Amino acid sequence: MKPPSSLVLVTLAAGVLGAGLAWTGLVLRLFPGQPSPFGPWGWASGAGPRLVTDAQLLAWPMVAVGCAWLGIVLGLWMRLGWVRRVGLVLSALSALALGTALLLTLPAFAGLMSPSMGRWLASDPSADGG
Repeated sequence: MKPPSSLVLVTLAAGVLGAGLAWTGLVLRLFPGQPSPFGPWGWASGAGPRLVTDAQLLAWPMVAVGCAWLGIVLGLWMRLGWVRRVGLVLSALSALALGTALLLTLPAFAGLMSPSMGRWLASDPSADGG
């Protein structure tokens, strides 16, 4: 079975979001003066209004959420059905971030909710020769 376009959409959006959050969390932790382009973290560090007093508190959660998104992408390609539910929960949590994270979460959420994604996860990988 050929991978559906919704899987490609989720892979692109969640891959960029996951890698971006993980990388930015590490940079924020290692170099505290650097601004973050993702979600409220971008407003919490560097120039601009501050939403939190110390952006360092958000660095490790960013790494964890970013790695979780990358794990979701891998799980979807391996056709693990439970990963879709985890992805929907993570989409809801990531949407709270607003900013760039919200813009990347919306296409990932749409791809996870699509019927073609459900068919992909329900299909038998052994029928594909895999």
